[in-house]
Amino acid sequence: MHSKFIVFVAALLLAPLAGLADGLHILLTNDDGYLAPGINAVHEALLEAGHTVTVVAPNENQSGSRVRVTTGGELSVIEREDDVWSVGGSPADSVLVAIHRVMAGDPPDLVVSGANFGQNLARGTSSGTVGAATTAAYAGFPAIAISVGIDFRERELSPRFPSTMAAFPGAASFLVGIIDQLMNADADRLMPAGTVLNISYPALPEDQINGARVLPGFLGSDLEIRYEDTGTANTVAASIGPRSLEAGRIEGTDVGAFRDGYIVISVFDGNWNAENSVRDEVRSLLGGFDWLARGKD
Repeated sequence: MHSKFIVFVAALLLAPLAGLADGLHILLTNDDGYLAPGINAVHEALLEAGHTVTVVAPNENQSGSRVRVTTGGELSVIEREDDVWSVGGSPADSVLVAIHRVMAGDPPDLVVSGANFGQNLARGTSSGTVGAATTAAYAGFPAIAISVGIDFRERELSPRFPSTMAAFPGAASFLVGIIDQLMNADADRLMPAGTVLNISYPALPEDQINGARVLPGFLGSDLEIRYEDTGTANTVAASIGPRSLEAGRIEGTDVGAFRDGYIVISVFDGNWNAENSVRDEVRSLLGGFDWLARGKD
């Protein structure tokens, strides 16, 4: 990343928020595609709240793409309507194209990714929605990922997952409230640098939601991908569904609270370094390896 750009972003994050009282300039993206109902619900809610919104999102569904980026070749970048752009690439591509091309010279105050079709819980998520927010954080921008849960029992209904569709407006309203709180908090910036808020909103009517909690992500995944025989040679069928997890394993985590009907917020800081104790254990395990011993007295 260009050094002048890094300096500019750092200055933005540390600048007082007084000038943002009339609304933020928000980059909105997702992984379900720029026409998906979740991003449309969030877009409408953010505009109604007085924010300026630039949508830059994948041209089509890119679920499960995490932080994958395109490193060669060409990407389509099409302005579909005023301040709405589609990108022929991943959610991470969309964020980077927005920062470096579409919004060059007028960077966002905040990046919002979602609302995703399906919850994104735990540390094992491969979500492109979370990946887009993580990419924004790596680039120096505060970011929020928001997802709405699905009830897998509604998979065979027509239309599919009606509870999720019904919950999108509530999730969008909750997101607006979170942003309002961040703007009104007694702080000199929206969030600590490099921070991602990962919100999962249950597919429930508002009066059935028990509240909201900030919790650590479960170490693992609440979902599993299954690969089943199709009867065709050299081919398997992939599907995703909930994992069976013991209550004791998920108590006090985002997965446990979500299953109990809470909106859950987990906080990522983008730090992939293991704790000192883990690093010391690995150093001990590798202690007899000749290459690590070289140069020591």
